[in-house]
Amino acid sequence: MNRSISVVIPAFNEEKDLRNSINVIYKYLIELVGTNFEILIVENGSTDRTAEIAIELEKEIANVKSFSMKKASLGDAYRYGILKANCDMITAYPVDLAFSLDFIGKAFKLIDKYPIILGVRYHQQSKNERPFIRILISKIHTYLVNLLFQTHFNDVDCLKAYRANLGKKIVKLTSATGPFIEVELMYLIEKYGIKFQEIPINHIEKEIARHPYYILRSIIKNFFQLFNFKLKRVSW
Repeated sequence: MNRSISVVIPAFNEEKDLRNSINVIYKYLIELVGTNFEILIVENGSTDRTAEIAIELEKEIANVKSFSMKKASLGDAYRYGILKANCDMITAYPVDLAFSLDFIGKAFKLIDKYPIILGVRYHQQSKNERPFIRILISKIHTYLVNLLFQTHFNDVDCLKAYRANLGKKIVKLTSATGPFIEVELMYLIEKYGIKFQEIPINHIEKEIARHPYYILRSIIKNFFQLFNFKLKRVSW
């Protein structure tokens, strides 16, 4: 049997980009593995036409599956999609496709050798075209995680590709409802000594950063989340 790929797409209020992004991903996967793939759209709590468009795409494209959750929750959507996936390798992508899709192909070639592949933005071969403040926040976040958990990751908020059984096992141990699920996953990789390989990934994000107050509040919020998580991790 040929190996296959599941791509999970959490979607919240993405009516403008969802259809185009799914078509782009579909074309990329067709060229990569033929029809040996599935795209799982996990709409969560949207107030626009995202859920409706996701259902339309499921009807139009055999490889697309649509799921809908009442509550807006990136963490829950991520978990749900991973657990619903049926293919040999599983990865999750943001709808805006700010990360280069070639990560999927590179990870697919390595997944037999490494159970987890991390697509990191701060690799020497990566291209990271983002507003300075966004890069700064990302690096501060990674620094705090490494400091509190004594880890040595280059990019905490990286893309991840998993061998299916391992990905499902790890994600079941997470509980975050928001983006903090990325920290939980990285901590679990470190805690259980899971072998992984970091590879470069391009991140192109041209949008202007939010107001400095929002950025400062995000840094403070992330710090307290990290600290609370450190206190609770002994019960895992």
